[in-house]
Amino acid sequence: MSGVRQHFIPKFLQKGFRSPSNGKIVRCWVYEQNKPARSANIQDVGLERHFYAIDSEPDLDVQITNEEQIYAPLIESLRAGDLSGAVVERIPQLLAHLETRSRHFRQNMQSMVEGCATGVFGYLSDPANLRVLVKNHFKPGSPTFERALAERGVSPQQVQALLSTDESLLDQMIEPLVAIFATQMPVLLERIKSSIPSLVRNSHVRVLSESVSPAARAHRFSALHYSVQKFAPGDLPLGDSVVLFQVRGERSFKPFMDKDDELVHVVLPLASDRYLLGATNTFLSSPLQNLPLEIAKCSMGYFICAHQSGRAADLQVQIGSNASWLSTREMSALLGEVFSGLMGPKQT
Repeated sequence: MSGVRQHFIPKFLQKGFRSPSNGKIVRCWVYEQNKPARSANIQDVGLERHFYAIDSEPDLDVQITNEEQIYAPLIESLRAGDLSGAVVERIPQLLAHLETRSRHFRQNMQSMVEGCATGVFGYLSDPANLRVLVKNHFKPGSPTFERALAERGVSPQQVQALLSTDESLLDQMIEPLVAIFATQMPVLLERIKSSIPSLVRNSHVRVLSESVSPAARAHRFSALHYSVQKFAPGDLPLGDSVVLFQVRGERSFKPFMDKDDELVHVVLPLASDRYLLGATNTFLSSPLQNLPLEIAKCSMGYFICAHQSGRAADLQVQIGSNASWLSTREMSALLGEVFSGLMGPKQT
């Protein structure tokens, strides 16, 4: 993988979803969101130029390549049904590695930051909302107000003396500023949004540079009971989220596990006819028949499979429907908390 073209979905995993062929080129079928299915060389699937490279962390690609020397044979052992102690011992690190190294992870980071920025700046582009914010945080006695005065050599006593002559003076000063700042919010938002991809990319690379298999995430998988399950219907897809989590709650399947989630199963597709299943309870380790649908829904942009089929085409329309870390409702709740914090106590 080392070089300019860097695979965020490792080729050693994609090989399990190869199309039947006697040739040396390993191909698969790619089902992308809103595009016709296409046959592709896995050399050209799941990669991006310089995906793991930034100036401050030039060696990450080499670190990941070194890790793959361990994980590639581990995947082959799992495909062969080997669940010996040495194999099972490495599974938690493998899952943590695959969960966090992908573009799906990075895209979700970017989407969440952009969603928060859009919500906040959109809210503040309304002069009424901005006016409340300014009045709550820019008034006599507030740290923000007094810090701004101190920077200009004005004492709180001087302000009090001025306001004692006319209490409306502060409102008269603030009102035209509110109108100006409100019209500038969309411009500021676009400026911020243009910088988000680079900021997220740098953050993702730095996190991976600290550990390509985060120990805290790997620890959550260490107590699971692992088995290799046959997918009897055949043609299991591999989504761009790679790993899939079944949890208790409103969203039973997720592409990323939050710290408060109660895990039921973790799923890693290994090949078109089998998958690795980690279960918190051995009584819950029965095969998951609806798995292709859940994989498609948790994929952000595409999934791959070994064959072109009507079933895969049906799943294609589900791509992205459950791929975000936060649902629309969860994002609204988060923004509500942000706005409450910004606005402070309601005015009486």
